[in-house]
Amino acid sequence: MTLSERLRNMKEASRGKLPPETQQIMAEALSAVEATGQQQRALKAGDRAPAFTLAEHSGKLWSSLELLQQGPLVVNFYRGSW
Repeated sequence: MTLSERLRNMKEASRGKLPPETQQIMAEALSAVEATGQQQRALKAGDRAPAFTLAEHSGKLWSSLELLQQGPLVVNFYRGSW
């Protein structure tokens, strides 16, 4: 089973556990995001990300350009509802 199939199955299984009002809110939010066209502008696998600087918890700034001078850089995104 592919990842897409597994995610689709999980989505369908969880849909029945949510109240209809929540399902409606989620569907409207998804439609609003899709309407922006952002999905077509998002980076695809293998694309080069633009340079960026991020702050850590202590306020120290990290530059992607500086880190790339030391070697390959892996960026991990965590999706959450917090």
